[in-house]
Amino acid sequence: MSHRSVRVGLVFAIMLAMLAPSCSSLTWTGTHDGIRYSIHRDKRTHAIVKGEDGSLMYDSPELIVRYEAGRLIINGEESGSVSEGDHVEVTGLGTVLVNGQRRGDKLTGHAAMQKRLQQAKSMQTHSEAELDYKANNG
Repeated sequence: MSHRSVRVGLVFAIMLAMLAPSCSSLTWTGTHDGIRYSIHRDKRTHAIVKGEDGSLMYDSPELIVRYEAGRLIINGEESGSVSEGDHVEVTGLGTVLVNGQRRGDKLTGHAAMQKRLQQAKSMQTHSEAELDYKANNG
């Protein structure tokens, strides 16, 4: 083995070790548009989107939290203002806190979430036969 390949392998191992804790962590933290955030990510599925316009969105099956132009919106319902320096936290229980004060949770805007779930159910789905065919034939 050459010194170069050993060095490349060592650099790769160090980078992997540095990334491993952040990949396995269930809490995503950072600052965006002056707002500090801690988001406990849903283990099932989630999306975290940082917009170039300063917006921030967390989307999981039961909870959608958006920050846009100084406003906090939880599951489609206005949930107060947020200012530069504030700390927004989405807990593992689905509660949304701003500077430690509760603003809402996964039941906030329940009617809007029910509408979203109904729309998802009405979308075209594959029959069992189609799924079996795809599984067996690629």
